[in-house]
Amino acid sequence: MEAAWLRKQSGQAVVLVAISVLVLTAILALALDGGGIYLDKRQLQNAADAAALAGAELLMAVPPSYSNMHNQAINNLLQNLPGTSKVGTICSASCPGNKTIGPPGGNGVGTLNISAGYFVELSAPTSYTYQVSVWHVHPVAVAPIHGFQSTITLAARATAQNANLPYAIILLQDKPAFATYSNFNINGSPGSITMQGGGGAANRGGMFSNASIAPGNDSPSIIFSSSPAGNAGDLWAVNESPSDRTALSTRVSGEHTTNPLPLQATHLDFPNYPEPPPLAATYNGSTVINGPPVLLCPGQYTNQITVQNGATALLYPGVYQVQANGVSVQGTLRTLEPGDFVLGWSASCPGLPPLNSMPADPGVIIEITPANASGNTQCNKHIFSAAASSTITLTPSPKYFNISLYIETMPNWQNVCTTQPLGTNVVRFSGGACYSIGGAIYGPADNMVLTGSGCGTGVGQVVAWTLLINGNGNVNETFNPNALPYMKGLTQ
Repeated sequence: MEAAWLRKQSGQAVVLVAISVLVLTAILALALDGGGIYLDKRQLQNAADAAALAGAELLMAVPPSYSNMHNQAINNLLQNLPGTSKVGTICSASCPGNKTIGPPGGNGVGTLNISAGYFVELSAPTSYTYQVSVWHVHPVAVAPIHGFQSTITLAARATAQNANLPYAIILLQDKPAFATYSNFNINGSPGSITMQGGGGAANRGGMFSNASIAPGNDSPSIIFSSSPAGNAGDLWAVNESPSDRTALSTRVSGEHTTNPLPLQATHLDFPNYPEPPPLAATYNGSTVINGPPVLLCPGQYTNQITVQNGATALLYPGVYQVQANGVSVQGTLRTLEPGDFVLGWSASCPGLPPLNSMPADPGVIIEITPANASGNTQCNKHIFSAAASSTITLTPSPKYFNISLYIETMPNWQNVCTTQPLGTNVVRFSGGACYSIGGAIYGPADNMVLTGSGCGTGVGQVVAWTLLINGNGNVNETFNPNALPYMKGLTQ
């Protein structure tokens, strides 16, 4: 009986071995092909990341050159992908005007072939972003034995951004209906703006307009300071009107490049700098009256911050988000200074460490939420206003992208704020306001009004929809290339 049972079991080892071979082969395929695919995918993504950053470095060149961006990106790819090669430059004579080269064909793979099975698409989809897509036809070793395809196509994409805008004043109004509208205007006589800055290309500053630049009525009314050495900037315009161009020829002093004036520019998109989130601490507004200095704490303010005439409000470092009714300054609003701690004065806010000495980074950012005023097409309800008796000193911080005053974009403002030239009209400085705002006043959908001042250093940078210099004084624009808003690095 035992012999009969053994005869029934004969041949089962062959079945077990066959199954084991299949399992081991699958494990081998996973080890060889899976590991190779993983390493290739990782290398592909690293190469795309490096190439996107390389191309983005040239986004802010003036004027932008797509051929230079693409060539720099492709050269970076060639250094990071084994076996690739491309003779000569990537861009032909027709390439400089192309934001995108190597778009995918019918198979969904980029059409720029850099050999060794690698295909590429390079693109600058916006003024501030550069994108690299890479495909690789990866050979597989074991899968073809079992009837599967011999290759697999891997893909990686990287998008980098670079928006360190090298201008003292950036004006973004670009509605087709107002293509010849002057984004910059001077109202008042005498009225002028002086743009400070050191010599050399890195420190020139200058003014950029998506439309036209009107110089006002006095000569000179736009002044580029030549101190300490050299000239301080240029004017750039996308759609300069003939009348404004004629006026500029006699009302600009010290421009780096005097002919043509202004220089022809290429359209700038909204920078869309991130908005730093405030602390969870909530305050129902604040009114500072005449008397000893009052410390304000960072957080969310559901109502207006008011600094009355003769009063002083000190800002603990951090993010101030004013959600309704804006900020009204008639007295002094400023960040902390070393003199505040000389007599042992300490500053404290709920949930934050006390400050017994000058903080290494005293910077703040004030964020304003605009709102429509019950059908008012100028949309000027929740504003940041500085009266003639005011003094404002704001220190920028890299933690807040070097933005001192951040005007949020109101939802649907393009349809609601229909009074020419649109915009939210949130920032308004009255005549005689004394201000030293080291960072940027950022409001890409805001029509700003600044007035001349006999004190303070002025503003580090203005990013606005339009800018009006009002009154008969001079506005200082103190350009600091080390304190500009920035938006640089990989986004995905």
